[in-house]
Amino acid sequence: MGESLEKIRNQLNEFFQSLNKKQKILIGLGSLFLVSFLSLAIFYFAKPDYKVIYSGLNLEEAGQITAKLDEMNIPWKDANGGTTILVPKESVNKARMNLAVEGFPNKEFTWSDAFNSNSLTMTSEERRMKYLKAQMSELAQTIETLEGVVDAKVNLSVPDNSDFLTEKYKFSKASVVVTLKRGYKLTEQQVNGIVMIVANAVEGLKPENVSVHDSTGRILNSKPEDSEVYTVNNSMDIQQQVRTNLQNSIKNLLAKIYGFKNVDVMVNVKLNFDKEVTQYVEFNPPLEGETNGLIRSISKLKEQVADTAEGGPPGTDSNSQEITEYKEFESKGSKYEKENTNINYELNEIRKNIVKAPGQIEDISVAVIINRKSLPNGELTEEHKQQLIKLVSAAAGLETKVVEVMASDFNDSDNQNSIVSSEDNGNILSKLPMWSIGIISLLLIIGVVFTVIRIRKRKNEVQEILEPPVTGESDEIEEIDLDFNDKASYKYQIEKFLDKKPEAVAQLLRNWLNED
Repeated sequence: MGESLEKIRNQLNEFFQSLNKKQKILIGLGSLFLVSFLSLAIFYFAKPDYKVIYSGLNLEEAGQITAKLDEMNIPWKDANGGTTILVPKESVNKARMNLAVEGFPNKEFTWSDAFNSNSLTMTSEERRMKYLKAQMSELAQTIETLEGVVDAKVNLSVPDNSDFLTEKYKFSKASVVVTLKRGYKLTEQQVNGIVMIVANAVEGLKPENVSVHDSTGRILNSKPEDSEVYTVNNSMDIQQQVRTNLQNSIKNLLAKIYGFKNVDVMVNVKLNFDKEVTQYVEFNPPLEGETNGLIRSISKLKEQVADTAEGGPPGTDSNSQEITEYKEFESKGSKYEKENTNINYELNEIRKNIVKAPGQIEDISVAVIINRKSLPNGELTEEHKQQLIKLVSAAAGLETKVVEVMASDFNDSDNQNSIVSSEDNGNILSKLPMWSIGIISLLLIIGVVFTVIRIRKRKNEVQEILEPPVTGESDEIEEIDLDFNDKASYKYQIEKFLDKKPEAVAQLLRNWLNED
């Protein structure tokens, strides 16, 4: 092992001695940069991760807690003007347990405090407020255990519905304020999880009455799923997504004909986010093929009236001697008949509510630019243009009101490609962690050093082969015997000698060069 290390050290010394001044300066600067980079990376990744143990303290209590932490040799940091105390993540439990033994923090309120502080003189309202305070503290501690949450505050508004005089029921409300790690962002599922944690822990609290805020006051929880309100940001996001999908579909279709770099597409979409509800009632007979339904009830009304009169002398006047005679007429009778039938049929009644979903495409226009160089003869004919308009309309899958197609020269395609490639490379490098870049740099430097050492070693071995012992040079040169005769040419003899004595020929050439 020692001989190997000594050999490596000698090789390194020989390598550095063979370098010129400029190469030594470059290697020194590279080594200095690498050492500095690795030191910063180690310092950044090796520094402890601090976590909040207490927040919302007054300065007096914060000073007492930090003094106790100094006695326990636990490093700490303060934040928010000294009202928040942070300790290394691995020391959180130890610090909390030791401080709890000392009675810190004084204002921490737990379930034990809520039940142990009961007295005979305590009113029901005071008991309810203590219970509520303990509940807020427990919920805050539960939320602080979630990933990415440094601190949490929970405020509950729970009305007292036990009063029988109050007829209207009041629902509970809650607000949660979370402080997140730097650069951390809660997902929608995590925010909804916080909402459900609070809603399920408080009686009469609905999820829609819980709001979650970050340290800047911004609302994090999304709208309920059944909400019909579309904010400006939501509508713009949906519209942008529809526009992007249409642009990609049209461009991918045209790219197969003209090439991806020879086509550019711009789509403008107008969406209608108004909710439309249509209600209608339909009556159908229960039996297929029948025009009438089943008879539910029948009522009939029939009337008949007959009127007849008898003719004859009406009699005589008792006060007169003369007999009054009346002309007799033949009497005819009158007759009246009426019949009414009312039938009630049983029909199928169908009620439908048709809700038109918001976000329907109301208007769409497409603009297509094609590189003139990709067109036949470099011109876009009217027939070709009309074919493209039909193709774009079919690709969009909608009736497009406006489709504009034009041909132009693309001058910045190469520049855009180079910019995109450089941005992609930059994004790839930015995604790599710092320590991996340092390790890659170190491996590259080590590889370069060993490659140079190996090349120099091979060069020395070649020189040793080409340089035979000095004592035998004269003997080998003297032993050269060229047999020139009429049957052998000079060229044949020289080639034969080169095959048999390559070392001697090399030494002979070296001597000639040294003499010159």
